[in-house]
Amino acid sequence: MVYAPNSSLDGDDGNEGRIVDIVEGVFIVVLAVIAIIGNGLIIYVIYRNRTLHVLRNLFIASLSLSDFCMGCTDVLYQGIGKLVPNYKPPHFSFCYFVLFCGVLFGSASVFNLTAMTINRYIAISYPLHYSQYVTSRRSAMILLLLWLAACCLALPPLLWRPVDVVCYSTTPSEEHLVNEIAYMAAEWIFWFVIPALIILVAYCRIYRIAKNQARQIAAMEMSQQCAVDENPTNQLPGAAKTMNPKLRISTYKEKKAGRMVTILIGFWLFCWLPFFTVLTIHKFLLSEGVPPILMRIFLGLMFMNSAGNPLLLTMYNKEMKVALHRLFSQRASRGRNSIPSNEVELTSVRRVTHPHVTTS
Repeated sequence: MVYAPNSSLDGDDGNEGRIVDIVEGVFIVVLAVIAIIGNGLIIYVIYRNRTLHVLRNLFIASLSLSDFCMGCTDVLYQGIGKLVPNYKPPHFSFCYFVLFCGVLFGSASVFNLTAMTINRYIAISYPLHYSQYVTSRRSAMILLLLWLAACCLALPPLLWRPVDVVCYSTTPSEEHLVNEIAYMAAEWIFWFVIPALIILVAYCRIYRIAKNQARQIAAMEMSQQCAVDENPTNQLPGAAKTMNPKLRISTYKEKKAGRMVTILIGFWLFCWLPFFTVLTIHKFLLSEGVPPILMRIFLGLMFMNSAGNPLLLTMYNKEMKVALHRLFSQRASRGRNSIPSNEVELTSVRRVTHPHVTTS
């Protein structure tokens, strides 16, 4: 979702309004830089580390790609538009391109989160058959379909919105009011209603399954403890010794992965829902519009999502955290071990002129 940086939402005039624009523009540009660097690192680490080449990280890479592209286009455009006085796009087609990118990458984000939820549900509900249900080919097909769905959702406003609305205003034109209402309703349905229902049902089922698994683990531990009490020499079969730890580790990993997806979804709703709500009110429900300060705050909050996702992925994904730490450690060690060129030349001269002299 995008609106014109110098649109009618900006109700401040004079030097005070200009200062507010500069502060807001700097903040948004900083968010864009964080989104580009953070999500770029996530994609690079997944690509370079073979240990991260698992199907669940394929969805994480797709989510990071959508946030990376959002930072490069919509977020950066809004920040530059605030910093440049009386900003005008170089060509009207640029406004349509940014509009398309904003909806495309925003839609891809929520669709990726929904796909990650379904993936977690299958992993927890059918752990023995997960590799049969979720294959590389099916995962790639799902990602292709969700990006195509995001593209289809981003195309319609390009067909009827005039240049003045796309580039300079958020108020819908009277002749296209029905189209705007229908499109906003479709965005609410596909961005919030359907994903929310899928996620709610999936996590209710996951919660029930997790409770049953906890009971099963407790029952197994009790039965093993009884077996140990009856057999003081602790000569239990090998399968009985190893089955419970493996089950506990697997359940723990799935719970952590499910918690990470839950946090990402909650963060997405926290960032996007307020702006989407006030934008709907501003367009259709209030003749005088929403106070500009609210739009400024919620716009910055919305853009925080693309910058915050890589931080959350690193905090709640141990494998990602280890891979990033290893990457930076290797870079630092290479920097420390590298010898300046002048020192290399001096060492070579010493070895030629004084072959028995060693350098410390």
